[in-house]
Amino acid sequence: MPSTHRATLRPAGVELRDVDFTFGSSFPHPRKRASREGYGFEIELPAVLDLLTGIDDGVLKAGEVKDVLLRAVNGMYQRADCWRHEDDEDKLAWCRRDGTCQTCDRHRDSFVKSLAAAAERWRRWTLPEQYPYAAGNAKGLHEVGCHIMRQGMPHAFSPPAADDAEALRSFAHRKDAYDRPPAALEPLTYHIPFQAMTAEETRAWMDRNTGPKGGRYYHRCERCAPTP
Repeated sequence: MPSTHRATLRPAGVELRDVDFTFGSSFPHPRKRASREGYGFEIELPAVLDLLTGIDDGVLKAGEVKDVLLRAVNGMYQRADCWRHEDDEDKLAWCRRDGTCQTCDRHRDSFVKSLAAAAERWRRWTLPEQYPYAAGNAKGLHEVGCHIMRQGMPHAFSPPAADDAEALRSFAHRKDAYDRPPAALEPLTYHIPFQAMTAEETRAWMDRNTGPKGGRYYHRCERCAPTP
C-alpha cells in the first residue's frame, strides 16, 4: 500500500519545508533501480519547480539537488518499508555483503521454529512403534513402513545450527521472494516432508480432514492401506 511522507530539504542554504513524498504508488519500469536510488518514490511538483528555479538562478547546483533528494530518500527508507520492494537478487547480494539484513531479522524466529519442528518430525520418524502412521503436505496418509513414503524421506537428519547465517539466509530469502527465490540460495537440507503420528493422533487428523457430509480432504495410500 502506498505511503506518504514529509521531509524538509536544505540544499546549499535553501530550505524547502514539509515537502510531500509518496512511496509505492508508481514503479516506472523504464527507470528501474534500487529503492535507495529513488525507485518507487514520487515528489510534489511545486517543490521540484522550486529546486529547478534555484538551479536557474545559480543558487543551487544540480549535483547538490541530487544529493539532497537521495538523502531524503535514505531518511524515509525505513519508514516506507522500502526493503520489501527491492529486487530479490539485490537483497541477497547485500545480505551476504553485510552479513545479515532485514529479511533475515524478520524471519529469524520462524527459522528457529522450523528447526525445532523438523527435529521433532525426525524424532518421531525414528520411533515407528510409537508413531506408526504419517501424513504429508499433499494430505496423503501412509503407514511409516510404506515404500512410497520412505522414498520421500531423507536417509539422515543433519540440521544446521540456529546461528548458521547462511542457513538462515536461505530460509528467510525463500520466504520473502516475490516469485521464485534466487537461484544462488543454499538448499534447505533439513526439511522432513512427513509428520509421523500415533494411532490416536491419526484418527484425529482424519476427522479434521473430513467434511461435514463425510467427504474426505485426504487420500489413503492404496499400497499400504493404513487403518488406524
